[in-house]
Amino acid sequence: MNASHDGPHVQDLVADQRFRQKIRDLLRGDPDSIWHGGYVDHVWEKCREPLVQYLQKSKARRVLEFGCNIGATSVVLAHLGVNVDAVDIDRKYIDIAHENAARYGFADEVRFSCHADSTALPWADGTFDFIVCNSVLEYVPIGILPAVLSELGRVLAPGGILFVAGTSNRLSPIEIHSRRWFVNYLPRRFGPAAHDVERGLFPWEVLRGFPGYTQLDVEDRSKTYFDWKKSSGMSAPKRALLNAVDVVSRPLGLPVGLLLPSFSTAVRKPAA
Repeated sequence: MNASHDGPHVQDLVADQRFRQKIRDLLRGDPDSIWHGGYVDHVWEKCREPLVQYLQKSKARRVLEFGCNIGATSVVLAHLGVNVDAVDIDRKYIDIAHENAARYGFADEVRFSCHADSTALPWADGTFDFIVCNSVLEYVPIGILPAVLSELGRVLAPGGILFVAGTSNRLSPIEIHSRRWFVNYLPRRFGPAAHDVERGLFPWEVLRGFPGYTQLDVEDRSKTYFDWKKSSGMSAPKRALLNAVDVVSRPLGLPVGLLLPSFSTAVRKPAA
């Protein structure tokens, strides 16, 4: 695995032009925004450290990005030296992700697929050593979330690691995507437009999907989490404050990574 601190760079200018045009045509978006043209750089700067550490801990040979969007995390994983399968339910994102990988020179290292039914993934049991869910699980309809999590567990190999990052937390008074106050606290059945109100997930709604798995932040006393936050530029005073919270909350099974407006967790499947 390549753990270089030099991030991915655009290699194919023709693919880059195709990518930029698809952003305009399919998403009506700005190709230069941080969530489009700058998304790979953002993931590299903000999420590289845990990806490196969990790839090493899982000794990953096959990696899945679930809910790949435009493929930014998949590009970073490919740059770190692993072959990646990436799946999304929306064809337009897969079309853009193909060009995103190609423009960075990873067209052959990432296999993108569109699969509408996330409760029945097209891989055999135990296919993947490492699975990444980056800013996606809050978009899964709550009624099928347990089935989706069960399916992710099915395709994860014994001893493999599943990493959840950037997930909107219903414990937070501000929903991180919409920036709306207090909508996280509204019941899901709240008025005729309830389905249009964006909400996060409670961390335990994710953890319940992986019974018997080891919470790695509990196991390593949040060391990986704080290495991550230091590498992504979090100030020392803020890390000290969060560490004080973690000392109290982690013994209760709630490491500080589960308590912030954008929560993260990593779990390891029991070995066979």
